[in-house]
Amino acid sequence: MRAAGVGVILAGLALALRSAFLLAGRGRPRRGPQPAFIVAGPYLHVRNPLLAGLLLALAGLALVRRSWLVGAAAGAAAAAAHLWVVQVEEPRLRARFGAAYAEYLRRVPRWMPRRGARRDDTLA
Repeated sequence: MRAAGVGVILAGLALALRSAFLLAGRGRPRRGPQPAFIVAGPYLHVRNPLLAGLLLALAGLALVRRSWLVGAAAGAAAAAAHLWVVQVEEPRLRARFGAAYAEYLRRVPRWMPRRGARRDDTLA
């Protein structure tokens, strides 16, 4: 169980770090027109990979520690993140980016990638 938890932590941190680097402008193509918002890497598959990665790492910590308390904290953090994304972040981004963001919302799931979904670069 602990080895699985360590794997979940590492996967979550890798996802969060990759997402953070993209937000900071690292790892994106420098040629051609820059998209209004980031649609690359994990952002092609889920809308909130940075938060998802951090929540995944917290869930992995609950497995490593075999702690219901840490698991409950992970669940509470996930609920709080979901509420913040739905009530604050998405309305702000919708107002800022308009139709392009509305299309992104339609095509890309919020938290979990669609099984068997194909990569669609037409969002950029």
